[in-house]
Amino acid sequence: MNRWGWIGGAAGLAAVALALNFLPSRDPGLPAGQADGAYVNYCCGTIELRDGEMVLGGGQTVGFELRVDEAGPYLLPDAYVGTWEDRGFEVDGTRTSVKLRLDRIPEPSRIDLPAARGWYRFERKVPVKLPEPR
Repeated sequence: MNRWGWIGGAAGLAAVALALNFLPSRDPGLPAGQADGAYVNYCCGTIELRDGEMVLGGGQTVGFELRVDEAGPYLLPDAYVGTWEDRGFEVDGTRTSVKLRLDRIPEPSRIDLPAARGWYRFERKVPVKLPEPR
């Protein structure tokens, strides 16, 4: 390799290092436990959130991060999560994940899952408290 090749390579590496320095740092997100609970929709079943894991319809488990952007709080799954023809959930690790919107943090009352025909709304399932035995 000649002198100009070395100089060009060094200049290229310096440019990449400088560009990486100006990229925004990764947002660490919020504590995932703030959204824990079970959310239900008649189309697909239940989304249960447990400390950074999403259990779909009692079966598949997908990790997620809890984040906030200018539109509000959302869940960002590790894989694509969608509905499967009104009969369950579709999980696809080869597709880009989509944001599942929450109405508030902490203790959201619903999750909105985007779909081709609009949104599927999953309402928080309130646990039933049984009376104390006498």
